[in-house]
Amino acid sequence: MLTIHYREAGIDDKPIVYELMQELIKELSSDSSVKEFLEKLETDIDIALSRDDIVFILAELGDEVIGLARGDILYQDPIFRLRSETRCGYIDQMYVRPKHRRGGVGGGLLSQCERWLRSKGLTHVLLHAAIRAVRFYAARGYQSNREMFKKL
Repeated sequence: MLTIHYREAGIDDKPIVYELMQELIKELSSDSSVKEFLEKLETDIDIALSRDDIVFILAELGDEVIGLARGDILYQDPIFRLRSETRCGYIDQMYVRPKHRRGGVGGGLLSQCERWLRSKGLTHVLLHAAIRAVRFYAARGYQSNREMFKKL
């Protein structure tokens, strides 16, 4: 039986990060926004892979990359502006290929992102969850907050 391995993506992983991010965008975005997101995706990935305050974690099963997650350090999130530690972690773009879901890969990606954020000295993390993923995050200790979203 193959074991899932998790690792930080490097610049050489750009093609697979791009591929997985395209899959995620096409799955979660409305038809009207897909084109706009895809046009900006390559530049966004280039920036992220070149910074040391952003990480992509990859999940590998054998030779296949089956999922990814992104962790960012936010420096001026309004929720944390009055705390002594104004930085917080942000986990985004969690994606597991459909045939590998419900097997613990997402939980592993989340744990690896949290571990990376702790290694950077962060003590809090936030994320925005798709409605279908709220129970997944709640089961791992995340609590609903005050944020709501509306397109203007």
